[in-house]
Amino acid sequence: MSIRKTVFVTFLLLTIVMSGCSVDQTAEEKIYDHLEKTVSLEKGFSDVQKPLVEAEKKEQTLFNEMLGLSMKEFDKIKQMADEAIASAESRQEMIQKEKQSIEEAYEQFKSVKELADEIEEEKIKSSAGKLIQTMDDRHTSYQDLNKAYAEALNMDLELYALLKKEDLSMDELETFTENLNKQYEDVLNKQDSFNRLTDQYNEQKKDFYKLAGFSTDEKKAS
Repeated sequence: MSIRKTVFVTFLLLTIVMSGCSVDQTAEEKIYDHLEKTVSLEKGFSDVQKPLVEAEKKEQTLFNEMLGLSMKEFDKIKQMADEAIASAESRQEMIQKEKQSIEEAYEQFKSVKELADEIEEEKIKSSAGKLIQTMDDRHTSYQDLNKAYAEALNMDLELYALLKKEDLSMDELETFTENLNKQYEDVLNKQDSFNRLTDQYNEQKKDFYKLAGFSTDEKKAS
């Protein structure tokens, strides 16, 4: 037998063995694999959280400094407003990446729904059902949060553009910032809801892993 044929046969046998392992997996084991892949796919969400907060802090500092300047320093105000606009636009890119990460992870998670019906033990099936419901609620909560944050971010951009107007009145600025603050209050409320559901999901995932006989020392959702 030539070396080429030996390699081919070895590869073929390896493929058969691997396929057999996949077929022999229980529904619980398949669910475990999908849950772990879901965690990996949400890494993009986790990665943008720190730079998002840093950009928000930077813009808040710029805004406060602009408010402390007089109209004699209007050129400096415009320069700082442009800097704030650039920072806000970078946040837009970040939340797009964040959303893509969440959606890809949720698509991966959908496989769990199909596999849950195959679980034979009722306690484990019930645990998987709770996990699925919480993830569905969490996904809906994220969509609400993302929409509210995107609206607040657009308002930030409008605010920075307003600050570049020489004829901007204090009344106009105060009215706009009041509305912006209300929008961010809505963002915070939706963020609290999302975080609560994330904590609930992580706890339920631990319960599922324990009932199914897997290690609970796993990575958490973001």
